[in-house]
Amino acid sequence: MTKNPIAGLARLSLLAPLLLSSGAAGASACPAQVPAGLSAIAVANKVVVNGLSMAINQVQGPGTAGEVLDRVEKSWKAGGHDVRRASTAGWETISAKGEKCLVTLQLVNRKGVFGYLARSTPGPVTALSPGAMGVPLPPDASVASSVASNDDGRKGLVVSMSSSRPLDQLNAFFMRQLGDNKWSSLRSHKIVNPVNGAESLLVSAQRGRSQVELVMWPEGRTQIVMTISEAL
Repeated sequence: MTKNPIAGLARLSLLAPLLLSSGAAGASACPAQVPAGLSAIAVANKVVVNGLSMAINQVQGPGTAGEVLDRVEKSWKAGGHDVRRASTAGWETISAKGEKCLVTLQLVNRKGVFGYLARSTPGPVTALSPGAMGVPLPPDASVASSVASNDDGRKGLVVSMSSSRPLDQLNAFFMRQLGDNKWSSLRSHKIVNPVNGAESLLVSAQRGRSQVELVMWPEGRTQIVMTISEAL
């Protein structure tokens, strides 16, 4: 299992736009095997990305991301799969969808290629939510992406959202809500970029073996990334 599941979840959030844009399933089943030339290690079997239940493998192998994905695309299309490719934040991504699954391979050039192979399946899932983990959201919050995991009993959640409230109001809201929900070691720290004067806000707290961290910055609406994790 991954030693830092939350770090992995942050990378997996890159998959969300592609998953959401995939639409209805195609007519064929999904590729069942790890693509040739790649070795795989299971890192998570209980992950929910924007409501999709997923199993995640970390993969690596020789070559470049472009070369590997060209080969995978040719193989998957030859198998009759509905294949799509995209580039997201420096990662090269390919997906194949079927009647009851969606497989996504996400690669970056790193000593050959490195990345993740994710397979989603249908069926009811019980996704974690910030409220259920003791962190209520602002009433006007608009959630863009949610990635949840259960790694050997350790729950994790990464949520990307936005709010119309300014940093000071959000700071007061989260500090009050975290205190009301019995979080301790509350910390709030504002950072000012010395180059352009842009402000961002960091908020953190602990409760038992759980930790929450929030990063907030103005970009049109105020952007918020929340990470909630549990230690061993």
